[in-house]
Amino acid sequence: YNTNTSLMYQRTNTNPSYNLSRSVRAFRSSTTKHFSKLIQPGHKLKALQREMQTLISPKLNILPDSSSAADALASLTAQAAAEAIESKGSFTVAVAGGSLINLLGGLKKSEGVQWDKWHVAWVDERCVPHSDPESNYGGALKSLLHDVPIPPSQIYAIDDSLYDKNEGAADPAAAAYDATLRGLPASVLPRTSTGLPVFDLLLLGFGPDGHICSLFPHHALLDHQDSTPWVLPIKNSPKSPPERVTFSLPVVNAAKKCVFVAVGEGKSEMASVILETAAKDGSIPAAMVQGNVEWIMDSAAASKLAK
Repeated sequence: YNTNTSLMYQRTNTNPSYNLSRSVRAFRSSTTKHFSKLIQPGHKLKALQREMQTLISPKLNILPDSSSAADALASLTAQAAAEAIESKGSFTVAVAGGSLINLLGGLKKSEGVQWDKWHVAWVDERCVPHSDPESNYGGALKSLLHDVPIPPSQIYAIDDSLYDKNEGAADPAAAAYDATLRGLPASVLPRTSTGLPVFDLLLLGFGPDGHICSLFPHHALLDHQDSTPWVLPIKNSPKSPPERVTFSLPVVNAAKKCVFVAVGEGKSEMASVILETAAKDGSIPAAMVQGNVEWIMDSAAASKLAK
């Protein structure tokens, strides 16, 4: 096997101290060790594919500050939109909440965006009214969606008319949201051979415990491997409010591209765990995201990564 350095971290980093040759040697050592075990009689192709996935590292874009990270996020998202629209005439994106929402405003400065081709969903949502400060949909309206001409019929929020309090809200909200997304034609939201949706882009954050969407460490929802439903109810979130809806992990991993966004020193410890040491055992859900994964970070969030 001829190791290929394109599979290692691809960094957009202005730090001249980054030791590329050391990383190449480490990568070659790692691949040699893994493949010497794998290329033996009796090993199946799927085992080889699983091991290959562990060796493929995400692309890291490390920017000087949060403003530069917001600009990079806007540029990446606009490019993904342009490519999807050219390919199939539409762009499907699903976004997280939290601090990521505040960075989305940079998209308003992007030029030449075909907003009328956008379809926007959420990877998770708290079962609260849209007017509640905790609403991911409400936050995105304030930071971006009020100011760009995406047709309202192409913005897919959970139906907050289905509940008047958080208790008992997750089941009906998840079922209705799942039906809404399934109602999108395959020309807009393609499906895999197993029926999973292929979003063009997922914009993800992560919590201090490594959770993504509303998929929390060691939670039973991480064991959901079926292609249905796409949207799961969670009734016992360790973070308030307890009832929410969330994409399943298979839906996340079916996306054409997933982008993690991390800004600030408060993200640095968990970012280093996710990227460098986390096991794939459900203790750090963000480390279970597979496929075409890219990171946008400022220097503070990247400060604890191995140099």
